[in-house]
Amino acid sequence: MTVSDVDAKIASLVEITDAILRGDFDKQASEVLDAEGVLASLAQKINKMVVNMKSVEAPLTSAGKHAPSVVSSAYNVIELMSQSTGEVLSKADRLAELADQFAHALGDGANGGNVAASGMITPMKAAIYDIIASQSYQDVARQKMEALIGELNQMRDWLVEALVVLNMGKDSASENLEKKKERLKEAKKTIPDGPLSQDLVDDLLAEFGF
Repeated sequence: MTVSDVDAKIASLVEITDAILRGDFDKQASEVLDAEGVLASLAQKINKMVVNMKSVEAPLTSAGKHAPSVVSSAYNVIELMSQSTGEVLSKADRLAELADQFAHALGDGANGGNVAASGMITPMKAAIYDIIASQSYQDVARQKMEALIGELNQMRDWLVEALVVLNMGKDSASENLEKKKERLKEAKKTIPDGPLSQDLVDDLLAEFGF
């Protein structure tokens, strides 16, 4: 093998490696590499990397696409749980108040039948307090859901960052990649410990064709 042959094959490896960095996993080497030596081994490893990247591209892009909707659904659950808890507690308080008024009204009456009716007030109030107690468990579930939302936000951000790093998108130009990287960098500067804004996530996913 001549020096020029080696140079051509190395250039071909550089070419396909550069394609991987651009997110172009369908790029084929322009030179046929020998089946011997370091160059062949390197070519095999790069080819394996290409195959692996192709296999991970679909699930990764799908996860990046659906993660924001999962977060949004979780937020909706939180809002419904919070609203439900507030309404039930409010109604339970009102029922307890009415039960007290009812008991007081019965106590003022002289009718003997009021005694039996009055005896129903205690179990009624007990049932109301059971309702209130049950809502405390729902509140715990709400808190756990809020923690889950934080984890989902983190997972979503990791997926979006991975998409940017791998540059899997309809526009894989290096200029577009640098623009997306800069947007992520600026977003992290603004809120270093917080999740990416939904608008930024939506914009980036749109640039990837979602």
